[in-house]
Amino acid sequence: MRKLSLAGLVLVLLFCTLGSVQAAGSYWQRMAHGYPNAVVVYPYVYEYRSPHLEVSARVPQLSGMVDPEWQEQFNEAMVQTVQELTTMLQEAAQEALDLEQIFHAFPFQGIVDFEVKLNRGGLLSLAVVTYTFTGGAHGMTVYEYINVDLTTGQKLAFTDLFDTEEEVARAAEVINAKITQEPDWFFIDQFTPGLFAADQGFYLTDAEVVICFGLYELAPYAAGIQEFAVSAP
Repeated sequence: MRKLSLAGLVLVLLFCTLGSVQAAGSYWQRMAHGYPNAVVVYPYVYEYRSPHLEVSARVPQLSGMVDPEWQEQFNEAMVQTVQELTTMLQEAAQEALDLEQIFHAFPFQGIVDFEVKLNRGGLLSLAVVTYTFTGGAHGMTVYEYINVDLTTGQKLAFTDLFDTEEEVARAAEVINAKITQEPDWFFIDQFTPGLFAADQGFYLTDAEVVICFGLYELAPYAAGIQEFAVSAP
């Protein structure tokens, strides 16, 4: 089955606006000292039940944006991804039934939820988590991170916060420190700056950028989602 990625689709649909490039330091300052945004984040709630599939979803919706068209596109895209998730799981459940796989005692499942990590200084950071169970020993959990400069409508990338070789190396050292403390939990002995992905996942808080890695990326399933908090330079 295709990888289920909600926020990834939303980012592709929405963040095509080109805004002015800012220095990384200004983002850190806005995170720590910016005023609360006028934008309100509230949930769209969706439920689906059948004998073979259960879907429960809460995805973010925005109100109070200066650009109502951008806001409407964001909200509609988030709702659309929930509908697409349900359709994919319905098709997967039907395929399993057609193959006469026995899973009636454990119906397929999809759960979506989100958390507002930061909503101040013209910056919005959301974490959207999708859990799916389609048989087997366990389900899969995927986190997607939506980081937006609301003043431009532009998606924030990892390199917007860590914009020099020295800053990237500093972030890598935070990861290495945890690997050194708990070496048995990780697949690698050392994390190098080149291991950061072009679309590296992260979220913002008022004091830190939290760099995130999904299941199996750095550590086994039992270790869970790996998070590394990097403080301001």
